[in-house]
Amino acid sequence: MLSLEENIKDFAKKAGAALAGVAGPDRMDGPASLDPDYIMRGAKSIVSVAIPLDVNAIYDFFGKISPAPHNIDQAIKNQRAHRIAREIADYLISLGYKAKSVPPNNTYRRSIDPFMVRPTFSHRFGALVAGLGGFGLSGNLVTKEYGACIVLATVVTNAKLKSDPAQPARFVMDNRCKTCKLCDKSCTMGMFRDDDEEYLLINGELHARGKRDNLDFCNAPCFGLHALSRDKKWTNWGQHWIKEWMDGQPDPNKRQDIRAAYMQVGGRTGDSTLRFDVIRHVARNLYPREKIEDFLPDYQHLPESEQERQRIMVQTYEYMGFKGLDKDPNLITCSQCMMVCGWDFEETQKRYDMLNSSGYVVPDPNWKMIHVDTYEEAVALKEKYKRRVHPAEMMKDAQASGKLWFKDYFGYEPVGEFKDLVYRIKVKSACAKAGLRGKEALAPLLLNPAYLSSMIFPQKKKRKKKPVTMS
Repeated sequence: MLSLEENIKDFAKKAGAALAGVAGPDRMDGPASLDPDYIMRGAKSIVSVAIPLDVNAIYDFFGKISPAPHNIDQAIKNQRAHRIAREIADYLISLGYKAKSVPPNNTYRRSIDPFMVRPTFSHRFGALVAGLGGFGLSGNLVTKEYGACIVLATVVTNAKLKSDPAQPARFVMDNRCKTCKLCDKSCTMGMFRDDDEEYLLINGELHARGKRDNLDFCNAPCFGLHALSRDKKWTNWGQHWIKEWMDGQPDPNKRQDIRAAYMQVGGRTGDSTLRFDVIRHVARNLYPREKIEDFLPDYQHLPESEQERQRIMVQTYEYMGFKGLDKDPNLITCSQCMMVCGWDFEETQKRYDMLNSSGYVVPDPNWKMIHVDTYEEAVALKEKYKRRVHPAEMMKDAQASGKLWFKDYFGYEPVGEFKDLVYRIKVKSACAKAGLRGKEALAPLLLNPAYLSSMIFPQKKKRKKKPVTMS
């Protein structure tokens, strides 16, 4: 007779999960985002599932052939992962337990800094403790079967489950990342480092990842607001460049300047809130299966016409209640640190080579992307086809942005912040004992007056002293 854990994983596989693992109460010691009780009072265990993203769609994305296949695949897989998690939760409930699914993405805790939010429950942490994989240099969850190119979902339950075996804490970092580091080269603005590490304390073990410089170096490219790579050899699929960043990464410690730069670009697009809102609904809300998951074609059945592919995406968004994306319905522009990571080094190198030799895409007056081979051509086209947005559209977008962020993300959660403070003490102590003082992975402390003032008030520029001249 199969155990409860085996029955759950068997059910998950039949529902469509490629990977499934469980973690019990003994595995829930870590950052606040590993607390299942936050999702459902009394939850003690989790079920973690993963499904892979389509490799051919990734090739088209990296090779600058088309962003549409990967955008469509992301919508399908996020809905599928959500559906699988919901069905697992219903299965557990049918057995007499309490259970609740966690959507694949875009469910965050409220924060004083709404751009520095924490997950309600971290799928990466969950997959780690459930034995699906380990942390890589990028901080993504890396699996043996698919690399990091997966969509994760989680179910929390009050059932006391027996944990699956977990990987050794440094298994991925030492056996894969140490000789690869191509995720860093694929990151448009270098959000994390390839020459330094930081550590998370989970279940008494220190788990390494690349030291993060500034999360806004991820926010800007993934929102499509800065597409040019640090070495100027390629772009992602974003339509915008931040002029101040064209010559390389700015000082990551100048948080206010970095935030201001990409918010200014975002404020001029006229559609940044709409685009983000669709992305978060695809990953957060579960729609009827026939409307997205089964309606959108997989890679083998995509229409050849790019125009027809875009029409299908626009039709899907309109069903969701969003209009106004006819010109550019491709919302996923980056996520390259995750997509480049294949099941082995050869596959990862293949993907990176595609990206590194892919050249540049820039929008024409109708927002359609033009492919060019040289940086000089790309700059010339950016100058020739400058985006023109009516001030009324900018104002409408700014109002929608303020409403969205303050309604859904701004706030303060004292219990979560207290748990975070307790965790900070633990991880600092563990790093110090391991001879890694100062290497703990910590987001800025939101109640730190220095951090808040740096994000709100402009930094004073030091005046250069004039040289004294002798008359």
